[in-house]
Amino acid sequence: MNLQATKMELIEMLISTRKVTVLNKIKAILEEEQVTLTKEDYEIIDARRERHLKGESHSFTWEQAKQKIQRI
Repeated sequence: MNLQATKMELIEMLISTRKVTVLNKIKAILEEEQVTLTKEDYEIIDARRERHLKGESHSFTWEQAKQKIQRI
């Protein structure tokens, strides 16, 4: 099983579903597995966000990100 391909398939399925019950079930499952971020994690995220807002980092469109993930 290709983990990245499975993730992409699930993302596409989530985007296309219209059933709130399905989304609520998936959300509950994922919340059970959710990892708590540390203070250091938040500091890294904040620094990366600042770089992004200043135009000092590269970002990708959804299509570019999807292509990169599919190549993995």
